[in-house]
Amino acid sequence: MVIRFGIFELDTHSGELRRNGRKVRLPEQSFQILRLLLERPNDVVTREELRQRLWASDTTVDFDAGLNSAMRKLRDALGDSADNPRFVETLPRRGYRFIAPMQPAAVDEAVPAAAPVETAQPASRMNRAWIIGGVAAVILFAASIVFYRSESKDAKDGVEPADSGGSAGMVFGREGGATEEIKSIAVLPFDNLTGDAAQEYFVDGITDALTTSLAEIGDFDVIARTSAMQYKGTKKPLAEIGRELSVDAVLSGAVVRSGQHIRITTQLSRAATGRVAWAQSYDDEVTDMIALQRKITRAVAVAVEGRRATPPPALAETRPAVKPEAYDLYLKGIAAGGRGTDGVRRAVEYFDKAIAIQPDFAAAYVAVAETQLQLLFGGPLPPREVVPKAEASIRKALELDDSIPKAHRTLGAILSTYYWKWEDSEREHARARQLSGNSGPRGELVRAGRYAEAIADAERAQRLDPLSFNARVNIGVVCRTVGQYDRAVAEFQRALQLFPDQNRGHLQLGATYILMGRTKDAIAEFEKAAGSPPTRNPRFGAYLGYAYAIDGRTADARRILNELEAMRKTQYVSSFGIALIYDALGEKVPALTALERAYEERAVEFSQLDQYPPFKTIASEPRFDAVMRRVAFPAKRLPSARG
Repeated sequence: MVIRFGIFELDTHSGELRRNGRKVRLPEQSFQILRLLLERPNDVVTREELRQRLWASDTTVDFDAGLNSAMRKLRDALGDSADNPRFVETLPRRGYRFIAPMQPAAVDEAVPAAAPVETAQPASRMNRAWIIGGVAAVILFAASIVFYRSESKDAKDGVEPADSGGSAGMVFGREGGATEEIKSIAVLPFDNLTGDAAQEYFVDGITDALTTSLAEIGDFDVIARTSAMQYKGTKKPLAEIGRELSVDAVLSGAVVRSGQHIRITTQLSRAATGRVAWAQSYDDEVTDMIALQRKITRAVAVAVEGRRATPPPALAETRPAVKPEAYDLYLKGIAAGGRGTDGVRRAVEYFDKAIAIQPDFAAAYVAVAETQLQLLFGGPLPPREVVPKAEASIRKALELDDSIPKAHRTLGAILSTYYWKWEDSEREHARARQLSGNSGPRGELVRAGRYAEAIADAERAQRLDPLSFNARVNIGVVCRTVGQYDRAVAEFQRALQLFPDQNRGHLQLGATYILMGRTKDAIAEFEKAAGSPPTRNPRFGAYLGYAYAIDGRTADARRILNELEAMRKTQYVSSFGIALIYDALGEKVPALTALERAYEERAVEFSQLDQYPPFKTIASEPRFDAVMRRVAFPAKRLPSARG
């Protein structure tokens, strides 16, 4: 039958709730609660009745949390309020009552039912300790893998199954009392229970993929991998981890792999109490790991927020299955990256091999581009040798799948860093925001004059990556970019207190001192950052040479110039830094020549003019003006425009 109330109708035959004739997604428990209330309008349906009707007697779910969550999802679907109800009234500690006028029940109408969303079956219970040791993988697959990291042995675990729909957040506590939604989570490194240390790359790859996909959903904060991976192998209690990362909940898990079979067990726990909010096990073949990760991501999102089962574009179902051999090479590439120039090259080789096996592997093309671009900032190759491969890879990725946010962000970075196409870059970043819900790059916010937003975005990024040096330094970079030099200095000094061996911190602090006119302080920082030849970073060395020049230490400045010219014979050295030194020495002709050469090189510094001191000696020269017109860097982002 079809029961109508207000603009809604409940079809008991098809199991659908419709609003003005359009289906409203509603989890099964929420649907059954509504059906029971409609069967007894104006009558009190007690909580105990709901427990008996909708919760099995042997369930281990925290009933109060489960019922409150289901009611919250029902109210969200109806647009109702517990404080000012139009449909469902709450009687504290007793139950609920349907109070809206109803129309007579009608015969079932022919409304096509949507196909049910497939979800994994919930695990029956998660114990407090992992089964670890030299147990054969075959036995692990046959047994239920159990969980650990519960803070208190006396705490009662509550496990709430994932729904296929719903929009309200997971709520802990009793309805009508103080409740807290999960607004932030950390994905802790999954445990490798394969018995083979060589499989660490595979397990870490799964952790990384889940972190990335959950972050791209954009409805709750996810701690960055950089910070979360620092808890690999830790025995710290959840409460301590939660405090250090400032999160409401943590997602932990384990992976067992035997040949082509895999079992992934996941658990979402409240950080403050260790209480289990949701748990799930997945047994599958390693035939399409991306599809399996997509399934896990959706389930976690439902557990955290009650997200409706319809996935965001970033989790589109249309992506082709990934061959196990290709995915394995892809994960090896992820593990190899970030370890210097040699690591970048090894990573790209792995990704290329994965693509050779599966030419439609869009994520592998994205990984090639992202990894290749790391060479722009300190690698031995010139931009003209780095970017073409990265650009070809990222455009191929978008040709295969236009719904990957990271692909649009990477193309946006290429367009601004290499081509200086600012508006085209902004469009790509806007598309990435549309797909993921995350904010845009801070540089674009600054370019638009939205300084407060840029700083807030950098602060948020640091909150999501609290143990990361780069996240801390980036706050200072943004503050300096918008002219807040004193705060920038404080941020860099704070970063260096925590990470004293990071040369980039000294570089950024020195660059800020330059803009403040504190040249001698800048030199001290640049000398720490640049190190000594032959291992000197040429970009850092150029800054040091510039500081020597403006401080009147001409001989030292020329010594740095000679070092950079010598390095140019064996590796790429940006001519932009050389131009800066000559400009500071007051030598127009070599400064202009170096600047024009930097333009031909597509030097990355042109996309970061707001991070460098302004040219002075050559600033009024037509040749200088011609280069700057072609770059067309937004004038209001330059230090001189901010006073």
